[in-house]
Amino acid sequence: MTPPKVDSDASKPCLPPIRWAGGKRLLVKRLLLFLPEKYQAYYEPMVGGGALFFSLAPKSAFLADINSDLINFLQVLKTKPTQLYKAIHLLKPDVAKYYSLRNERPSSTLNRAIRFFYLVRLSWNGLYRVNKQGSFNVPYGYREPQKLWSLEPALSAANVLRNANLKSGDFELTTATAKSNDLVYFDPPYPRGTSNGHGFARYSPNGFTYEDHKRLARHAARLADRGIHVLITEAARKEILQLYSDEFCVTLVRNQSLIAANSHFRRDAYEAIITSYDAPH
Repeated sequence: MTPPKVDSDASKPCLPPIRWAGGKRLLVKRLLLFLPEKYQAYYEPMVGGGALFFSLAPKSAFLADINSDLINFLQVLKTKPTQLYKAIHLLKPDVAKYYSLRNERPSSTLNRAIRFFYLVRLSWNGLYRVNKQGSFNVPYGYREPQKLWSLEPALSAANVLRNANLKSGDFELTTATAKSNDLVYFDPPYPRGTSNGHGFARYSPNGFTYEDHKRLARHAARLADRGIHVLITEAARKEILQLYSDEFCVTLVRNQSLIAANSHFRRDAYEAIITSYDAPH
């Protein structure tokens, strides 16, 4: 197989390399309308699937997440895309293999990335969830695609990642270097992932609590006071939105919820797009 040519001069927008529960693939076209007209560096400290980042392909980016396995995967994809793809290409969907990998704790960065991709690709609803001990505990999803990954999308994503600095850590620490006129996009875990509250509660052992949402609102206000453009997607819930002062603009948008055990119960849900600036839309 001849690898597709990669543009050595510029990154081109592409789809995210992983399916991510709570990701913004369905909302990204709307989000693009809410970007500031001009900004310098792009920060996404809760990158998740990175739908907005991969759609923008910014020239200068700082990506982070509290989930170290996710950041490791992106780092390996950035630096060793062909090697990572070839290793995953050899694997097939298999329930026994899934649970075997789920119980493993590989030490090498490459094997960690392979395990991460395989589990997220084949887990129930593409869900990433850990228990309080930090162990991945999502069951097998019984979706068995003929091909786990394709080379061209992998290389395209790796090309976009070339312009990104990657780090694992808390959102306050990983946005500390943002400067005036930079753009910081926050996409925190919503308080409830499904209508019955049993959704994706934990991307990390400590979860993301209401106190964390309060901390995020305070941090966003401090960033805005420094002249930094802040964009946030949040749950359209009163107790969350009232955390943001009148200095922030709040717009409610309809988006389809993709997290439900049965697709029949997936429904349109409202989300809030919050900006510290007057969005050009």
